[in-house]
Amino acid sequence: MPEDDFPPVFWTALTYDDSKMLERINNGRRFDVSFIYAVARRCSNGWPQVVVCRPITTNGVPFPTVFWLTCPYLDRKCGALESRQKIHDLETVLYGNRSEVSKWHHDYAKLRKELIEKEKIETDNMYAVMKSFETYGVGGINMAKSPCSAKCIHLQTATWLGWMRHPASEWLEKNIGELDCNGSCNAICALEQGNIKNDVN
Repeated sequence: MPEDDFPPVFWTALTYDDSKMLERINNGRRFDVSFIYAVARRCSNGWPQVVVCRPITTNGVPFPTVFWLTCPYLDRKCGALESRQKIHDLETVLYGNRSEVSKWHHDYAKLRKELIEKEKIETDNMYAVMKSFETYGVGGINMAKSPCSAKCIHLQTATWLGWMRHPASEWLEKNIGELDCNGSCNAICALEQGNIKNDVN
């Protein structure tokens, strides 16, 4: 993806059906579809696998995660890798690629600013919000103190798939493996046809 393209052409609009499916998948858990700016990746059934979140909440608080993993199939895969302590392996890869990791965090901050400008978001503490982007990068990771912290594999996978770039993309591709359940998942989204084609947001 060319770094100056915004929004990326592969992001698509969140539809009414998308919203209803996400609410069903997240039944019983706190989930607010108003946070969603776009869908960054869809499965073969057409449902959102990764969504793009607005960088500031309705209360004016910075929301650190631009990309949110919504696919139950990928969520389970990430959980399985974390249970096997694979997050340490991922961090080893990040430590070995520190210059790219630094650029990745700074570009993420730039992406959040572009989302604010695109949405024309205004808040009373905008100066403090924008200053926080100089400290906190991907998923709220402190860029100066712990830039190679992975935090969680769900976050890293969502950022990789939603942005189509990652300093550990080869590791993620190898360890996540197949990205689509192809109907083998027992989640409700695997049983229904979704939005295969959408207009770009």
